Amino acid sequence: MATKKVQTKTMPDLSIFNIEVTPSLLAQAIYVYQENSHVGVSKVKTRGEIDYTKKKVYKQKGTGNARHGAKSAPIFVGGGVVFGPRGLKLTPKSLNKKMKIKALLGALSLYNKEGRLSLLDIDSIKDHSTKSALKALGSENLGLVHFHEETKTLQAIGNLKNVVLLSANRLNVYKVVQSPKLVITPSAYIHLTERLKTVLSAKSK
Repeated sequence: MATKKVQTKTMPDLSIFNIEVTPSLLAQAIYVYQENSHVGVSKVKTRGEIDYTKKKVYKQKGTGNARHGAKSAPIFVGGGVVFGPRGLKLTPKSLNKKMKIKALLGALSLYNKEGRLSLLDIDSIKDHSTKSALKALGSENLGLVHFHEETKTLQAIGNLKNVVLLSANRLNVYKVVQSPKLVITPSAYIHLTERLKTVLSAKSK
């Protein structure tokens, strides 16, 4: 069965997303967002915290076996763990504002270049129906970038299992790369161009 395509409309073109950034910046930004998404409170027990008897396994000499102490030693199954996480959350990693914006714009530009970015005709979703949303967005897995759309319209789109809703004011490079394709609503397009204007204005100089 052929995959349905997203219904688009005539709007300001996507040539605004045409900036190239270094792969290292994209990789760094993705790493930072990914690391900060972890709670970071994993903890393991050392040999001193293991609830085992402290009695020596067997006498030191005369058994023909290697010398061992208590079974809480790290070499035994169920023993303590050496150099494991201690339940202390590390200082969150960060990027400065310019790097965040440039990385996001670079990711959107890459999607645009590869034909994975499109603009949605939001008026094609009629009567806030899920059936209409499916007809407009198709059956491919994608992320829909929205901004201040009607709640009922977003609810209809959210019923589609192949669509992930992404807020334009919280969009970052990590969320972008998690979607094989991106669709932007008109209001999200306007918001993003305003949000990314610092990099765009510097590029035009």
